Amino acid sequence: MLLKNILITIFVLILFSGSLFAQNAIKPIKTKQEKGYFSILEMGYFLGTSYLSDPNNDRSSPLNVRSLRTVNGIFLNPNLSLGIGIGVDGNDTKRFGFFNTFLVYADARYYLKNNVDGWFLYSDLGSAVKIDNSFEKGLFLNMGGGYKFNVGKVILVPSLGYNQQNFGIYNTDYRNSSLALKIGFMF
Repeated sequence: MLLKNILITIFVLILFSGSLFAQNAIKPIKTKQEKGYFSILEMGYFLGTSYLSDPNNDRSSPLNVRSLRTVNGIFLNPNLSLGIGIGVDGNDTKRFGFFNTFLVYADARYYLKNNVDGWFLYSDLGSAVKIDNSFEKGLFLNMGGGYKFNVGKVILVPSLGYNQQNFGIYNTDYRNSSLALKIGFMF
């Protein structure tokens, strides 16, 4: 149900927000996609639910995540980039408390046009890394869309997507599902 609502929200935002970022003409400058290497620094705030996976008792708790991630990679062509990302997410739940997760992941982005400004889709796949003896690594998945645009000499890459993270703490399995709102800076 949460995933369905997230997908509907993303579709509506894409339909009705195109005029917010409209450009008058294609600018005759070299785009980031034509330069090869890139680095993105993203900060995010995610809202969702943390689930405790127990066959005898399925419990959940509201979830707030504050995220700081960075991706470094290359453009394979003007529309497709691949990168490696690392990040730290601060997970805050009412029922299960606060805990940090350290992520390592692969990042793929598809840019719809080779313009200075434009829409993109992204997908991340990786793992939460074991950071102490109580923590067990687990699958990490993040996907969504965004809009890349120039503000002076800075390229902003805001995005909206779905974030899911599985991991274990003290032999208890957790699954976090959330709506991910991020703002990034591309260098």
